[in-house]
Amino acid sequence: MKTTTAFSPKRLIMIITMTVFSFSSLTTAFFLMGIKAVPFFIGAALFYFIPYAIIISEFTGVYKNHIGGLYQWLAGHLSEKVAFIASFLWYCSYFIWMISLFMKLWIPLSILLFGSDLTKKDIPLPFISSSVLIGLLSLIAVSVTFYFISRGFKGIASILYLSGVMMSLLVVISLSGNLWLWFTNSSAILPNLSASFTSGNHDPASKQSLMEQLSFLIFAITAFGGLDTIASLVDKTGAQKNRFPRLLISSSVLVVLCYFLGILLWSGGNNLAHLKANNTIHLGNLMYELMENLGYSIGKTLSLNHVYRQLLAQLFTRFTALTLLFSYISLLSTISYLPIRTLVEGTPNHYWHPWLKQKNRYDMPTNALLVQGILISLFILGISFGSHYVVALYNQLTLMTNISRAIPYLLVALAYPTFKKKQLAASQPISFIQSNKMSQVISYSVISSITLAIGFQLYQPLSQGEVMKSASLLIGPLLFTLIAYLLYKNFQLKREVYTLD
Repeated sequence: MKTTTAFSPKRLIMIITMTVFSFSSLTTAFFLMGIKAVPFFIGAALFYFIPYAIIISEFTGVYKNHIGGLYQWLAGHLSEKVAFIASFLWYCSYFIWMISLFMKLWIPLSILLFGSDLTKKDIPLPFISSSVLIGLLSLIAVSVTFYFISRGFKGIASILYLSGVMMSLLVVISLSGNLWLWFTNSSAILPNLSASFTSGNHDPASKQSLMEQLSFLIFAITAFGGLDTIASLVDKTGAQKNRFPRLLISSSVLVVLCYFLGILLWSGGNNLAHLKANNTIHLGNLMYELMENLGYSIGKTLSLNHVYRQLLAQLFTRFTALTLLFSYISLLSTISYLPIRTLVEGTPNHYWHPWLKQKNRYDMPTNALLVQGILISLFILGISFGSHYVVALYNQLTLMTNISRAIPYLLVALAYPTFKKKQLAASQPISFIQSNKMSQVISYSVISSITLAIGFQLYQPLSQGEVMKSASLLIGPLLFTLIAYLLYKNFQLKREVYTLD
């Protein structure tokens, strides 16, 4: 039984926009760079994100009835080997991210229930540490997620929509709240923007060279990540399949606007130097602390007494926690299903054992999802119970995730000119780009942006004399590539055996 879900254009635009946009990336960019983050985000948008969105929109327009996603895009225009290696790299980056998200899930829940993050504090229970408790709770979350996904795509679509609504409200509240601070304290706008630009003059980061600071570019690029994942659901969009490419472009423009307005309004409405002087704020609790400060500042402009200011601050904090909780659940539901669907269902039949491809009555690959859940659970157990080797491996793999995720994006851009040439030769419908030359310009723009971003990230530790750290960033992608290559060789041997039989 094949499930299809009806999406309206407005609902799809909101889901795509709020899935790609990251409130965490916005607040982190503001806190780390202030207004200086804007050129990086504009550069990433102009030379990477918008061109990449055009590429993805055209691939989805042609392959709207295929479930192969990334693999399908690359297999017909580069090679099956490259397509599988890229898909495997892409999947591995999401696999590592899933482990992190399952263990971070309890931070917004703790803040929502208790008003603060209790996950790193000792618990008053004998024979069990907080890390073990989080690990056990995360195992429950893995099981619940597996059950939820196995009930079909309709549930995933519903949680995507609910998460999109919540995130939209959070964005509106944060942007309008900062805009209110602009109106009520207009004399502080220019000083705040100036402080945002010069903040950190006494930080070690301020002593970095321009080349070293350009490593922030890969952060800006990954802040626009997830477009290819959400594009993988094109075959589930029912009547909107033909409109999906244009909806993707519209959503991409909205994502860029959210980042630009967010950084600008946060920078003008707050004194970043004062925020950085607050020792309680760090990247782990940044979103919640900034929203708490925003609520308190708004209460101050409304002449509320201290009690009501604190109450408004708590409302802002807990709504942020509730939104992030739904966002994590939605994200976990999506990346637990779409990447493995591409890797297992979207590849040729001889690649995987038929058992992995078996589906239940809700059209979900439950066996593949079960294997994925077991592997994630083993990692969580190893991390939670303090296995030194598992923790070290996980920490190292986490550092490598950005590069592992960026390489498939680069290959998609590399495949685009060939794809476009075939499309034009076959006189197929053209969505946006109408010449081979323009397709090459777009492709080179994305490839150059990703290459520079990876180069800057590798250069940063080298500039500080940390040669091994720089080299270790490449170990993950190389390891995943080797595993993918060996798997592919095995698949080819299996195909030869089947052919002989």
